[in-house]
Amino acid sequence: MLASHSFTAYDEVAVLFAVSTGDQKAFAALFSRYKDRVYTIALTYTENSTIAEEIVQDVFMRVWKNRPKLKEINNFSSWIHVITRNRALTELQKIAREGERKEELISYLPTEVSDAEDKVQVNHMEELLEKALTRLSPQQRKVFVLTRLQGHTRMEVAEMLNLAPATVSVHLAIALRSIRAFLTNQLELTALLFFFLFF
Repeated sequence: MLASHSFTAYDEVAVLFAVSTGDQKAFAALFSRYKDRVYTIALTYTENSTIAEEIVQDVFMRVWKNRPKLKEINNFSSWIHVITRNRALTELQKIAREGERKEELISYLPTEVSDAEDKVQVNHMEELLEKALTRLSPQQRKVFVLTRLQGHTRMEVAEMLNLAPATVSVHLAIALRSIRAFLTNQLELTALLFFFLFF
């Protein structure tokens, strides 16, 4: 534990060791020190601020999940740079694949959509989102609703829920991944059903 350490005098070896033992205060210090660097790397590759923020959350979620291995890392700065770069490249590949799939699906859709059809689609998406939210833990749901639906910053949510900002980021990353996976699966099924019904 880092009870005797001051985070103003950052000692990376001590911080990494503390994080490896599950010290959330040390994890918050690590997050604070590297979050901007990770964001910059992610933004450089993706050129998208929203995706870059999600990558920051995902990278630090991985750091936390793999915390027992941290004391074995000799150069954390280089290690997290590689992790972030690889995560950004994976995201770019996924965006490219999704773009190709969307273009293919769009070619099958009618060129005009009535207001009634548009409203049905919006209602369908809202229903899917609500179902996706029921799959989250209560804490993950609160964090997602407060940040993504109500527009609060992670710092505000941390104060509201009495959590460390880094913990809020981890909850949000898990929530986003779960929701994205659920919606992707449901939308693919919807598109497939549409194809078989009308073509």
